[in-house]
Amino acid sequence: MSAPHVNEFWRIKVNSDAWNKVLGLGVRQEFKQGEHIVFAGELVTELRYLQSGTVSMKRTSSGGNEKIIMHVEENSLFCEVPFFTKEPIDSSFVCHKEAVVYSFCKETVDIMLETHPYIAKDIIHTLSQKVNVLSNQLASLGLDTLMQRIVKFVLLRYNAMELPSNDIVSLGSLRMKDIASILGVHRATLYKSLKSLERVGIIKILRDNKLQILNMEALAAIAYH
Repeated sequence: MSAPHVNEFWRIKVNSDAWNKVLGLGVRQEFKQGEHIVFAGELVTELRYLQSGTVSMKRTSSGGNEKIIMHVEENSLFCEVPFFTKEPIDSSFVCHKEAVVYSFCKETVDIMLETHPYIAKDIIHTLSQKVNVLSNQLASLGLDTLMQRIVKFVLLRYNAMELPSNDIVSLGSLRMKDIASILGVHRATLYKSLKSLERVGIIKILRDNKLQILNMEALAAIAYH
């Protein structure tokens, strides 16, 4: 079953393999799920490269409300904006899936930019990807209805699967709380919306954090109407 294209609005997957040539210049660290890699308010003095795992970028309000801004997946830079602006970061980066991270201090980055021009190109490419994803997120939050955002998220998960089996969509390690945070909605509201899609025969909620798409045409119609 073919699914319509949906603009990515939360997942960063760049595959910056160019960094494999300079990993020896960085400091290697391992993080377990839930561990903070960068804290909000921190002055970022190192550029970081995620060799494996997944990192979640989060912003927390003064009232304690949390919003997941993006998930950065393996083989990608992160924390580059506060590194180059030299200002304290307002968000935090938390390990979502066991990660291996390489850190590069300013002096090392300056040398790399002079001696390895492909690193500079990769930084520009990664930043461009993130601007595109965040622009899509802003547009979705401002223009799409709640149901449209939910449906587009399901379609993104479907499109990300290499070999969809029986149109079953795996939410992977994402909990309902995580998805609600990404979409900017309360968890109970998200679940209620998914149940309403199930009642009309468009999806089926399965065990093990999975969904089955029963009517792709109807799902696409919701996303783009």
